[in-house]
Amino acid sequence: MIKIMLVDDSPVFISLISKIIDTDVTFETIISAFSDAWVAKEQFLKLEPDLVITDIEMPHFDGLQLIEYIKSHGNTPTLTISGSTLENNSTDTLLYCAKAIGSDYIILKDEISENISQLITEIIKTHCI
Repeated sequence: MIKIMLVDDSPVFISLISKIIDTDVTFETIISAFSDAWVAKEQFLKLEPDLVITDIEMPHFDGLQLIEYIKSHGNTPTLTISGSTLENNSTDTLLYCAKAIGSDYIILKDEISENISQLITEIIKTHCI
């Protein structure tokens, strides 16, 4: 059983990603979804997820802070998603920043429908089994 922590302040994206995982990822998974990154941080050590999927831009405590916290407590793989950039077509994108602080994988929200199930499967094969 693969434990996935999913963190996004958008219920639409939580629903979309959960459905994709349930439908397209061939491994048996348990998804713990959080719409608040601070609450996810507080539950991280208790849940001991095998993979954390997080958005970046969230109120109060963002995905970058969550990634830093996760990486300070071990080597749980992280997949960071975002639809925003600091500046289009620049190396200063929010996803670039996430990668720079330790996120293992990144994906644009626009690419979720096409690529996320394959990426999650790859992450599970590489890090979890």
